[in-house]
Amino acid sequence: MVLNLIFGFLLGYQPAIAVTIFAIITLVLINIFYRILINQNNAKQLKDKTKELNKQMKEARKAGKKEESDKLMREMMQENSRLMRMTLKPMIISFIIVILLLPWLADAYGDRIVKIENNAGELVFRDVKYKVDMTDNDVKIIKESQATSCTLPCLEEIDGNLFEISKESTNLKFAPIVALLPISFPFVGNTLGWLGWYIFISIPLAVLIRRFMKIYV
Repeated sequence: MVLNLIFGFLLGYQPAIAVTIFAIITLVLINIFYRILINQNNAKQLKDKTKELNKQMKEARKAGKKEESDKLMREMMQENSRLMRMTLKPMIISFIIVILLLPWLADAYGDRIVKIENNAGELVFRDVKYKVDMTDNDVKIIKESQATSCTLPCLEEIDGNLFEISKESTNLKFAPIVALLPISFPFVGNTLGWLGWYIFISIPLAVLIRRFMKIYV
């Protein structure tokens, strides 16, 4: 019930904002478990000790002290193992949270495949139905008396929602665009769907949220 209210609330925003808010909620929820299940002071001390051991090991290796270097490496690996055991439970919970929540984004902003029969089909997006007509590579999307048309493949705005429209075998794929980037990146271009934007925004958000919540591991 609570999740339905949250998801309904998010749908009132532009896709990029909605996915960003969703990412913040998910990351905060995940890090709450990291905060509860891990003694962060102990984790910080363990992490600092591991860094110091690594530094000492490199210095010993550089000085040609192989026996000392090997000893420090074994100690460092033991500390790393302790650190990994500490993070195991919250990590499992994090996977469960992501597995449970992420499908909502896929359902709300995932690709729509429109089956074309006799040059016609129907697009359903956010409970709104659109008639789709296709002639060769020309596509027309009709809602009541309004119509939008383009030549495939194309980037087209429909009722305020941006789509990349392309052929999928004999059908049409409508891929919702969540964000337009100011510059084009290799393999990605300047358009991102829900998953691309979620990953893109989650990286800096995770750093900020963990710093704010004083999560060290």
